[in-house]
Amino acid sequence: MPAARFAMPANTSAVARARQQVLATVRSWGGGLDGETADTLELIVSELVTNAVVHGGDGRVAVALCLDGNLLRVSAYDGSPRPPLFRAAKDDEETGRGLALVDALAFRHGWEPTPRGKRCWAELELSESSPVLNSDVLTSGGLASGQAAP
Repeated sequence: MPAARFAMPANTSAVARARQQVLATVRSWGGGLDGETADTLELIVSELVTNAVVHGGDGRVAVALCLDGNLLRVSAYDGSPRPPLFRAAKDDEETGRGLALVDALAFRHGWEPTPRGKRCWAELELSESSPVLNSDVLTSGGLASGQAAP
């Protein structure tokens, strides 16, 4: 079962660096990444790492990958013990949709406390079928504040 982990400073370049490293790593494993699946993976990584950078609190973020068959688990570690908050963003807000997007795109996702903060993770099936985004998550009709992901 291929696995990888890398850490970086929690700054403005962390998200782009994480996307690049995740895609390069999964491709080096021979993971099935068609264009649409790669785009979905990039979006999931962007949202998880952005949350770790913005809300993480300790100046570092780590990303871990684990490929089990065609199931890829992406994890973002940060230094804050606070749980991620699901909320319904208003139509005119520019932020607040990240976890709703992860919920819509990931096969499964969640979070758990760690000795140094928390780990937020999402799983993506690497196959020819592509996820379908439910447009309700982009409006206030999406996840309610505090609603847990499946």
